[in-house]
Amino acid sequence: MSQDGASQFQEVIRQELELSVKKELEKILTTASSHEFEHTKKDLDGFRKLFHRFLQEKGPSVDWGKIQRPPEDSVG
Repeated sequence: MSQDGASQFQEVIRQELELSVKKELEKILTTASSHEFEHTKKDLDGFRKLFHRFLQEKGPSVDWGKIQRPPEDSVG
């Protein structure tokens, strides 16, 4: 597959993932009670935006080589 073809494939997959997440979040929103609706909508919109940003990133999202164990006394 050419570089251009791979890029087009990645873009199609990204768009499909975003659409799928949007549909699932809309389903979740329908389960919110009327007094929770606006707060839930705001939270789900925030998640959707973060997911969009995540999909735009190139390369690994975490440099696992930089991850260190927390100090023994920090976890109780």
